[in-house]
Amino acid sequence: MSVLCQGLSARVVQAQQRGISWLERHLKLLEDFGEPYALALVAHALTFAKAPSSEHAYRLLKRRERSEGGLVYWGKEPVPPPPFKMENQKPFLLPRLPYKYDSNNIAATAYALLACMDHQDNNEPIVMWLNAQRLRDGGWASTQDTYVALRALIEYTNRKRLRDVSSLEVDVEAVALGGVRKKLRVDNTNLAIMQSIDIPEAWGTVKVTAKGAGYGILQMSVQYNVDIPRFQTQPPVRAFSLVSHHHFYGRNHSHIEFQGCASWTYVEESPRSGMAVLEVGVPTGYMIQQQVLDAYVLSRRVPTLQRAKYSPTKMLFYFDYLSVEPTCVNFTIERWFPVANMSRYLPIRVYDYYAPERFNESIFDALPTYLLNICEVCGSSQCPYCAIYNAAMKTTRALPLLLLASVVTITRYLTSFVDIS
Repeated sequence: MSVLCQGLSARVVQAQQRGISWLERHLKLLEDFGEPYALALVAHALTFAKAPSSEHAYRLLKRRERSEGGLVYWGKEPVPPPPFKMENQKPFLLPRLPYKYDSNNIAATAYALLACMDHQDNNEPIVMWLNAQRLRDGGWASTQDTYVALRALIEYTNRKRLRDVSSLEVDVEAVALGGVRKKLRVDNTNLAIMQSIDIPEAWGTVKVTAKGAGYGILQMSVQYNVDIPRFQTQPPVRAFSLVSHHHFYGRNHSHIEFQGCASWTYVEESPRSGMAVLEVGVPTGYMIQQQVLDAYVLSRRVPTLQRAKYSPTKMLFYFDYLSVEPTCVNFTIERWFPVANMSRYLPIRVYDYYAPERFNESIFDALPTYLLNICEVCGSSQCPYCAIYNAAMKTTRALPLLLLASVVTITRYLTSFVDIS
């Protein structure tokens, strides 16, 4: 066993050395033609392996760095600093909009941070830029860049020994909370736990006071829904086409037949997309069995469809890729619960899984279900007090039936009278 392990270790070392030699030989190509992401990845690999050429790769990496508003990053294109506005001579940060190469820039900057930590001491501008790109759930643009960014920031925290001095107490006072002050505490026991405060009504001001020592990130997330296309967040570049059709049928629109077609349009970047996801909002009270979606995927009617998933609010369809030819999915959702007068507009969205800034979004108008009354949705046994089931027929509608019944009765009476006579 020991001989086998030694042989495997020797082979691993040889493979690593061959890989390092290959990277060193191609540094000139990266210098002339390489993108920031590739250069940052190679610089990190050479630095991690302590290769002789790591210093040269670091110098090439520093040539490609960008600086905006005192923050340092690596990217294909310039990224504006975090937007803000001045009120009463105080800066207020504004919501961050998606940019053209978000996921690529974040991953490149994270790899660059890992490479720079062995060559320089002041990396705070890089850390500040990465933290400025966070989303509200603590992650970044996609799963892949989130992993690399967290790895880089954890390494930075360990080297700076920030864990040893972290003891922060944060007071949050919001007008919408009615004067109630909320407290958050950050120390060595909860560094990896994301803490949050819910402010149910978004109005007024929020005042935050922090005291103690350490480093923390405070974010405020405001969520709202819009039903007018011009108020939607537009993608930085048009990469997908999205078309949807809906057909309502059945008693009181109990079934909705849906068809969604998406295609890749940003052929200047690549002939097809990466792994793509189609999200379809589901009206309240409607659902589809997960087994039905699994059977639909296994039928291979859509060759690039690899997975379909149902959740109470939306359905997710995962594709290997989308090409310039439209790829369509068809399914039918059914009403399982008596719900009426629900939200009229629901979102439909398609995006690249590893580059979510490539997206397209549309709105599904569920007007027929929005106009329904609850008495039209539930059955007579469920709605004993609904007039639609229990009210008597109007006189104008019942008069022809009364006349017909009277004629039939009189005819039978006269017939029987004649027979007796």
